Amino acid sequence: MAFAISAGEIARFWGSGRSIPMALDELAIAVVLVWAAWRSPREGAYGHLVVWGAFCGLVLVLLVETADRQMHGPMEAAGPIYLAVLGAMLILGLWSVRRALRLALGGGGR
Repeated sequence: MAFAISAGEIARFWGSGRSIPMALDELAIAVVLVWAAWRSPREGAYGHLVVWGAFCGLVLVLLVETADRQMHGPMEAAGPIYLAVLGAMLILGLWSVRRALRLALGGGGR
């Protein structure tokens, strides 16, 4: 998922003068997802729980902003596709939060 976020942001803002500031939040989440995966064998699922929660918050903000633009303008041509992808990402993130919470509470979270 971290690779998909990073690749999507790089493709979305490539060649744009605003690419660095606009992609920092998504790239930061991607880096922390990789960090949590790397640390989880030693520290358990709590890192995943926090990072996937942050991921869901970020995706929810992007989903609401995109839906607002599609409803109230200016509409984007790729808006419906972007909404569908963000919705799928939110579902995956919520599933991951649920999974991490079960691992953390089940004794695998240390």
